[in-house]
Amino acid sequence: MPEAQGVMEKAMVEAIKAETVFDRMPPWIVDTLTPEQKEAIYLAIRPPEWKFHPINIRLSVPFVRRRYYLTLVGGEDSRSVARRQHDRHRYPLRTAANVLFIAAVGASVYMAALILIGMQGTFFGP
Repeated sequence: MPEAQGVMEKAMVEAIKAETVFDRMPPWIVDTLTPEQKEAIYLAIRPPEWKFHPINIRLSVPFVRRRYYLTLVGGEDSRSVARRQHDRHRYPLRTAANVLFIAAVGASVYMAALILIGMQGTFFGP
């Protein structure tokens, strides 16, 4: 029962958001809209419904008087082929920042491995 109540509350909040858009429009325009047109406007302005990501890691790290964030999300890719191609061109993987980040992560992992190998004698004795 609480799940149904949550769905109803969400629908009510979305309806209120749509009403505020129509409240900001001149009344003579709102009066000329059919219910189908109002629904189409509502569907166009509502925020997208994001699905739950099985992998969702979000970090905020202080570094040299500033804060930087890192977000890693993962899951099944349900985008269309056209959308994937568009995103591939819009957000290229090979940028200077990405290359430097991957190099820094790789160097950190390598250094941690060297430290662990060096400390191996301490853990397991001579």
